[in-house]
Amino acid sequence: MKLGDKIFSGAIWSLVERLSTQIVQFVLGIFLARLLSPKDFGLIGLLIVFITISQVFVDSGFTKALIQKKDRNKNDISTVFIFNLIISIVCYIILWFIAPFIADFYETPILISLLRVLSISLVINAIFTVPATLVTIDLNFKLFAKANLIAVIISGLTAIYLAYNDFGVWSLVYQTLIKATIIGILLLFWTKWKPLLFFSKTSFKKLFSYGSKLLLGSLMNTTVSNVASLFIAKIISTKELGYYAQGTQFTDLIFKTVNAVVDKVLLPSLSQIQDQKEVLIKYSKNIIKMVSIFITPIFFILIIIAEPLIKVLLTEKWLPVVPIMQLFALARLITIICGINVNLLYVLGRTDLALKQQFYKIPIRLALLAASIKFGIIYVALAELIATTIHYFYDSYYPGKIMQYGAKSQIKDLSKIFFINILIGIISFIIMSYIPSSILKMLVTPIIYVTLYFTANLYLKIPEFLDPFNKLKKIILKK
Repeated sequence: MKLGDKIFSGAIWSLVERLSTQIVQFVLGIFLARLLSPKDFGLIGLLIVFITISQVFVDSGFTKALIQKKDRNKNDISTVFIFNLIISIVCYIILWFIAPFIADFYETPILISLLRVLSISLVINAIFTVPATLVTIDLNFKLFAKANLIAVIISGLTAIYLAYNDFGVWSLVYQTLIKATIIGILLLFWTKWKPLLFFSKTSFKKLFSYGSKLLLGSLMNTTVSNVASLFIAKIISTKELGYYAQGTQFTDLIFKTVNAVVDKVLLPSLSQIQDQKEVLIKYSKNIIKMVSIFITPIFFILIIIAEPLIKVLLTEKWLPVVPIMQLFALARLITIICGINVNLLYVLGRTDLALKQQFYKIPIRLALLAASIKFGIIYVALAELIATTIHYFYDSYYPGKIMQYGAKSQIKDLSKIFFINILIGIISFIIMSYIPSSILKMLVTPIIYVTLYFTANLYLKIPEFLDPFNKLKKIILKK
């Protein structure tokens, strides 16, 4: 299979995996949002910050190092497994002991038991990280699709049952643990991988030279990205954090889906041609344009139908979510393009440059957060959008310097796409304003937008829009 077809095939299956699980999770999440309170979601949103930061230490960039390494062997794989497991146990012990201090700081005693139980997910994820990485290396996303879908359905239905029976915030804790366990067991069973209790110092040094920079970069990015939640919970309230977290949920349905496809497919695929500069530039251009063509209308639709969507799905008690969701839709759109640029540096083995970028970006995000938080969560979301826009120019700087495809060239390539979406967005919004019912607004407006967008791309004959359909047609005909 040609590399382009292999990338497309891997992307399709990864997209199927993410879409199927995210849609099911989204639907189940709606039921949970109706059963639970904003404060319940705020408490979990707060604890997830500590879990996410700990997960960065557990991984330490080793999985990406394993993917990028062409001559990986059993010693490398076993070393990553042992390292991940040890660090996960260390992180769990640390979180166990600091849980009372976190609970005292936020004046919420229940955080002690919540964090101690939720932190078990770190050890569960560490045990099953290697099978998941091996599946990624093989671009075998059919397994991911099946494992994730089964896990999401079982854990989601369990959480709904628990929430209905007044388990409250614990419903969300058990949902996380059950999901992680099921995914891990299924991948371990299907890959038939057996852990070897062997640790190689040589393998560790080689992987760490690549992964250490990723660790520092990911740690800074993850900490700064989540620091808003810590301050919202303390300075404003956990209820407002619940609104903030729910506002990001809708945009993250799209963002996490696309970002997962980019992360899983881009690095293992383009690493095969990391030494062929001209070919790498060609594929990079096509990927950025193709991703933008298909994700931009989704985020624009979400911005337009935000209010009727919240009213219908979550009820009016969640209306404060609307402006947050709209601002994050734009921010996440930009973040996806940023992610592609960062992944190109990973492909080139320049994790040092990716780390260097983080040092420039962190002060900007922190300064904007400090300036905005006293005005409320809407201004915090606006600060996130401004920070993300500035970050794009940092993230695209080194790809522009090394590959001659930086911000200026990318914006030029994407300008037509954004112009079409802004125009169609205005037309769709005007039409929606004449639709009386919130349900009809939510259902009809996306159809109008997609119809106009599809027609415009066909009329202009944009190749990056037509090419995926031609490739998909070939795949279907072969079967």
